[in-house]
Amino acid sequence: MPKEYFTSEKLTDRVTRIRDVCGVGIYLVEGEDRACVIDTGHGLGNLRAYVEELTDKPVFVLLTHGHIDHAGGAALWEEVYMNPADQDLFKEHNSMKRRREQLGEDPDSSWVPESDYVPERTTPLLPLTDGQTFDLGGVSVKAIAAPGHTPGMMMILIPEERIMLFGDACGLEVLLFFEDSSTVSEYLEMLQGIKTYEDQYDRIIRNHGTCESPKELLDNVISCCEDVLNGTDAAQEIVWHGIPVLSARMVDEDHQRLDGRQGNILYIEEKRR
Repeated sequence: MPKEYFTSEKLTDRVTRIRDVCGVGIYLVEGEDRACVIDTGHGLGNLRAYVEELTDKPVFVLLTHGHIDHAGGAALWEEVYMNPADQDLFKEHNSMKRRREQLGEDPDSSWVPESDYVPERTTPLLPLTDGQTFDLGGVSVKAIAAPGHTPGMMMILIPEERIMLFGDACGLEVLLFFEDSSTVSEYLEMLQGIKTYEDQYDRIIRNHGTCESPKELLDNVISCCEDVLNGTDAAQEIVWHGIPVLSARMVDEDHQRLDGRQGNILYIEEKRR
């Protein structure tokens, strides 16, 4: 298996960030008894073989949601958990047709031979529920429902490391314009629930870009939601991959906030309330 499909870096003694060929973050949490992989990237190259070079523990998988860049490698493992609310989304995004079309346009992955695409998963996923906790031996992972970006979106808390994986649930630009995304008002209610976990983590990790954010990220995104609902946000008209959307905060051509802070939402008028 070509090494160029994946790279990795240790975040702590028990948590490793793996990046796939497209730069998406995947996380390996290793306990004394078993290990957990959180998300599986685009499904290009043999992620399982790569993980087995990093740990000799038995491995299971948690999927934060069903999108192609997070669940593409799910067929590589038998024990894979996902919130059932994303089941239809998972089937759509992880069809071989959808993956070939989307990844064939990505310069980071267009060179990948079809033989290195992970096959479609045909066996059922196991249900992942709000509050479900997995003991790995000396360290645990806890799934926290965070619907918004997708109906079945999950955050993952690693309490012993005081780390929370926000993933795509809350980040630099939360996408709230898909057909099955929450409205901004529904999303704000979810974020206010996440506030109750703030005393359990010190570090926020994500799946894209730098994959790290300061702890103020949550409050910054909450502020965006409140301004959208009050009609006091920037409502800047921008285009996201060909889709016209509104940005709650003013951003530059790279979608970075002009005020230098992290946290934003991209939405459409129909998703305001």
